Amino acid sequence: MKILLVEDDPYAASALAVALTGHYYTIDAVDTAKAAWAQIETYVYDLIVLDVMLPDGNGIGLCGKLRAADYKLPILLLTAKNSTSDRVRGLEAGADDYVVKPYEIQELIARIRALLRRSQANPDLDRSEVFTWEQLRLDLRSGTVSYDDKPLRLTQKEYGLLEVLLRHPKQLYSRSALLDLVWTAGEFPGEESVTTHIKGLRQKLKSAGMAQDPIETVYGLGYRLRDLSEGMPAPLEAESLEAESLEIKAVEPIEAVPSVSAAEAKEQTVIAKIRQKVLASLPEQIDLFDRVVTAIAHENLDPDLRDRAYLQAHRLIGSLGSLGFPAGSAIARQIEQFLKSDAPLAPPDAAILKQLIADLQASTSDFPAIAVSPSVPNSQPHGSKAPLLLIVDDDDVVVQDIQEEAETLGMRVQTAYDLVTARVKIAQETPDVILLDLVFPEHTETGLTFLNELAQRELKIPTVMMTSSSGLSDRVIAARNGGCAFIEKPALAEEILNTIAQILHQHHRDRHKVMVVDDDPHILQLMQTFLERWGLEVTTLQDPHQFWQVLEATSPDLLILDLIMPDYSGIDLCQAVRTASLWHDLPIVFLSAHSDRATIRQLFAAGADDYLSKPIGEEDLHTRILSRLERSRLSRHTADFDGLTGVYTHRRGIQNLTQLLRLATRNHQTLCVAILDLDLFKQVNDRYGHSMGDTVLKQFGSLLQQYFRSEDVTMRWGGEEFVVGLYGADRQQSIERLTKLLEIWRQQQFLTDGAEIFYVTFSAGVAEYPTDGNNLETLYRKMDAALYRAKAAGRNQVVAVSEVKGEVSQDGSKP
Repeated sequence: MKILLVEDDPYAASALAVALTGHYYTIDAVDTAKAAWAQIETYVYDLIVLDVMLPDGNGIGLCGKLRAADYKLPILLLTAKNSTSDRVRGLEAGADDYVVKPYEIQELIARIRALLRRSQANPDLDRSEVFTWEQLRLDLRSGTVSYDDKPLRLTQKEYGLLEVLLRHPKQLYSRSALLDLVWTAGEFPGEESVTTHIKGLRQKLKSAGMAQDPIETVYGLGYRLRDLSEGMPAPLEAESLEAESLEIKAVEPIEAVPSVSAAEAKEQTVIAKIRQKVLASLPEQIDLFDRVVTAIAHENLDPDLRDRAYLQAHRLIGSLGSLGFPAGSAIARQIEQFLKSDAPLAPPDAAILKQLIADLQASTSDFPAIAVSPSVPNSQPHGSKAPLLLIVDDDDVVVQDIQEEAETLGMRVQTAYDLVTARVKIAQETPDVILLDLVFPEHTETGLTFLNELAQRELKIPTVMMTSSSGLSDRVIAARNGGCAFIEKPALAEEILNTIAQILHQHHRDRHKVMVVDDDPHILQLMQTFLERWGLEVTTLQDPHQFWQVLEATSPDLLILDLIMPDYSGIDLCQAVRTASLWHDLPIVFLSAHSDRATIRQLFAAGADDYLSKPIGEEDLHTRILSRLERSRLSRHTADFDGLTGVYTHRRGIQNLTQLLRLATRNHQTLCVAILDLDLFKQVNDRYGHSMGDTVLKQFGSLLQQYFRSEDVTMRWGGEEFVVGLYGADRQQSIERLTKLLEIWRQQQFLTDGAEIFYVTFSAGVAEYPTDGNNLETLYRKMDAALYRAKAAGRNQVVAVSEVKGEVSQDGSKP
């Protein structure tokens, strides 16, 4: 569906456009009332999102003008004004809904979806939220497409085309009409783009198992949804698809890993860049406010300057609030109110405004460069650098397509058209992942030879192979030499990069994390260079005063401490670590220029595991650190991870939940905990045997690890009960995520030795910190009570503790 966004704040508009695009809406954005009117007269929109304050007028006036001209499409007003009179004026002018800045993007999207559902702008339009054709299903609520209950991965354009055809099953669309409906006004593709995307959509449907073609081509006119009542539609024949000159093979159903999908990675990257731009532009805006302060102090404030500052403060309310600066948004609102009144400002008012400006600067000064997780002051995590993809392929067209798509997802890309160049690139900078073609016709050396060479390296690089050959021998050899995935050409760039994104995510989770504390910045830089070269994730800290906060935020696998530092020595920090049960087993290695026997004895008495002398030798550091990490990993894996399910044990899970609770308290974040219980699991053991029960538990543990983020906690509570901790998620977000997990899980088939197929569901209870409790014991009692309600209500559902004491709210449905 197509939405017109009218917002003069470029940062807020960009963030909202990214979020809406991620939900498969087509967005046109303008920043003035005049431009909005021109767009509305030219294009057909399903909804308008309209800011109240615009440079050349106000949104309420434009809303009234639209209604006077008999435009009936729904209008949603956005504003920083929260007074009743403003809301009444907007609704009386013809607006359908009203949202106050700063807003939660998910709530805004829910409002938009509700408006589109009940809109009467087009009485012939099907307002359903789920569309079906045979076993093909498109769900607007979740933005998913499935065939025969198996999810499909579609591009945004493919999704938009399918939605248009399903919404209007009897309508014939020309290619130019589809361009207007699915592509944005700022895109200028030729009509052949529609043909290309229709081909890709048909091929994906065929690869998913769909035998009949739901899209009818009316030659010379366009496309429409085939009418099932007219008999069986034409089959999706491979010959016809090849005749359309687009062949895409082996399209697999999407894996249930929403937290690491390419779309979400792209959205997070784009929003982080927008946040960076807001911070970069803030000094210019502060300068404007400072000029107002000076003018007030000298009693010569120009009305034009005051209005510009007022508008700037107004914009900051929305942009700061929407991009993760709630305190800055509140201060911007105070500045707006300060400048709004027509009453004259006297010199004493200058001091008040100056203090507000200082508070505004302070509210954004500690925010990291790219923040997806909590702020960690004065640390430089390895993850702050975008992942590097090395493409080794001699096909110019393939390389260019993948490179362009990868860069839009925030990856850094290097290319090599032969294996000699690839070796040079790897020597210059080790890539995070390699995309390797196996065949180089103009060279005697093959990609398999190069893959074998990569396998001999001490630092393994995840490698994805591509080839137009599908022989078993190549696949076996590639797997033996450590290949992570095998893609058969031709394949869409988007599909290739989705595979790469999942491998990067898994590799990131498997990387060892090392924290280095030293007051010498040169030592820190040297250590980081060495350790990152060996594939370790490194966090450096120069100020020991922030040690505990950074330790809890990063949860390292190994800690390197300098011995002598101001205020707190390495021994002080080591002893503090050993007093916490969570860090009893954390390996600690000391660095020091002192190597006398008394010093070394003192270090080991404090709890050190190893000791390295300065100056640091790279070879010695490499041997000691990597061997220590590997020994620690083996011993810790046995103690920390459940042998059957692969998730955390009860003991380790409790420790990690306690850590998340501390982080939530310190960073003023929400934290939801949920207990998941497999329904009627005893019957599975009794009927099919404990071996089959173990298979179910193992599969459920694997799904939990794939589905949840690396920063979440998944643990086996006992028996068939599991507990999940969702950092930064509120109650509604947690219900939605767990409900989606339930939908995926109840589709999992289990086959017995007697060829009997059965399914398993789960019930879940959810509690939210701090609303439902301030400690794990209280939260456990609440989520256990919610689980009991879910079981009593028929199982197979997610129930959350309500904000009203003693009540619960529930979500989820039985199949």
